[in-house]
Amino acid sequence: MIEARFFDGQSARENVVRVEHRGNDLIVHRVDATETVWSIAGLHAIDPPEYGKPFRLTHDDFVGARLIIRDHKFVDELVLDNPSLKNQFGKSHFKQVAFWTVSGLAAVLLAGWVAVAFLPRYLAPLLPDKWRNAAGEQIERQVAGSSRVCENVAGKAAVSAIIAKISEGDPNFPPIKVTVYDMDLVNAFAASGGRIVLTRGLLEAADSAEEVAGVVAHEVGHVANYHSEQQMIRLSGMQILISVATGTNGGDLVTNVAGIATILTYSRSAEREADSYARETLTAAKIDPLAFRSFFKKLLKLEGRKEGEKKSEGSALESLGNVFSTHPDTEKRIAEIQPLPAEVIPVKVATPEQWQALKTICKS
Repeated sequence: MIEARFFDGQSARENVVRVEHRGNDLIVHRVDATETVWSIAGLHAIDPPEYGKPFRLTHDDFVGARLIIRDHKFVDELVLDNPSLKNQFGKSHFKQVAFWTVSGLAAVLLAGWVAVAFLPRYLAPLLPDKWRNAAGEQIERQVAGSSRVCENVAGKAAVSAIIAKISEGDPNFPPIKVTVYDMDLVNAFAASGGRIVLTRGLLEAADSAEEVAGVVAHEVGHVANYHSEQQMIRLSGMQILISVATGTNGGDLVTNVAGIATILTYSRSAEREADSYARETLTAAKIDPLAFRSFFKKLLKLEGRKEGEKKSEGSALESLGNVFSTHPDTEKRIAEIQPLPAEVIPVKVATPEQWQALKTICKS
């Protein structure tokens, strides 16, 4: 029997005890004459045995309890009879560690699923307008880079006229701000805070104001459904998970090309929602949806047409492709765009003069 130090796991008080090795058990004799029996099978070493240092043991059946032995002869005999104590963790402790590790990973995966699939849709409408506007402004600035804003007065008036016509199809039309940039790319995107960007290349590719109205209605669909905000929440959630898992900051999602491109690249369901909004709003506003369909087809053909065209290096818009995502169900999305009912007479969204002004909006 040797002297040792014992912590029962219930308090921080150190107890001087006597310990004996009896068969398959360690018997801990306390000063008050009570005994604690630790089966050898449940023992595991907190640290591997090392000469000159106390040997610390704990037990699976006594959570938090510790036994500290300084008698090296006793330790040598104990380890000789039980070689598993040479390892820092016994088999049973390894199972515990494995269990908690797997449980922790499962919790992280569950949190990731909630962050990606569930929360964004419900949290996005709750974001403060100040935050949404600031984030949208930053994204727009990062994407546009040094490109010039097209501010021809007559062209801007034409944009306003088209928006006014589209808004007649939705009594809950969201606040938007449409900006045209002097960029060759045939593209458009919606950022948080109701910001919609059109490029000069897109306007030049269009053959009518109704085609542009279809594109704008599609982007308003993204705004109305808070798709950009959902993406930012989704990526922020993943950034937090990456930070927890790696101990890093997870990367800055709103100041690098990959992050912005990801924010502005929507899922199939989001694209279908934007398509649905455009179809319903155009029809309600009596704007011919077939123009939307024809421009949809045109953009798919235009993608990759100008292979030698010089584009800004690292452009987020370049990473997005054209204004419509080319998912495998593209043909189905196009087929879902139907004409107005036979009895409905389509309206013009702009006069010939307004259309011409829009086409030349980037000319000073």
